[in-house]
Amino acid sequence: MSEEKIIEALKRGDITALDRLFELYGSVGLRTAYLITSDRYMAEDVLQETFIQCWKYIGSLKDISAFRSWFYKILTRLAYREIKKSKRVLPVENIFEKAEKAVNDRYFTDKSDSELYDCIEKLNTKLKTTVILFYYDEMSIKEIAEAMSCREGTVKSRLNTARKQLKRLIGSREVL
Repeated sequence: MSEEKIIEALKRGDITALDRLFELYGSVGLRTAYLITSDRYMAEDVLQETFIQCWKYIGSLKDISAFRSWFYKILTRLAYREIKKSKRVLPVENIFEKAEKAVNDRYFTDKSDSELYDCIEKLNTKLKTTVILFYYDEMSIKEIAEAMSCREGTVKSRLNTARKQLKRLIGSREVL
């Protein structure tokens, strides 16, 4: 079943469509939430709440083709809220090992990337989220702008700033 048909069924109140939607967005949503929060349990809570919000407010989604951006907007806002609520310093050490345990995904299988993950973790939340959505979730500048409720120019600026900071953190090695 296509994503559009799943969303239409969800709008009609078909609860089984939520399961199908979870099959489409569950693992990428968990990975994104984890990369933003750096906490497995917090990421799981964020993902669960994201799907609850999707179910609850799917009627407000006017353009079905904008679902992906809408989904990530909900997810990133909830992740930011959880980080703010926790009011603690996010752990930086061993992010690769934690990510491997939390999410079994192709992005975490190459140990040579662990240095990059450590550096991404050191970025502020908005820069880190922009990098994650652009490189890991392969979202366009426009989709990221919609998901993060900002202008496309802001997304481009954040990507540029993040690249510079990552390059500085890693040294002369080319990052992105």
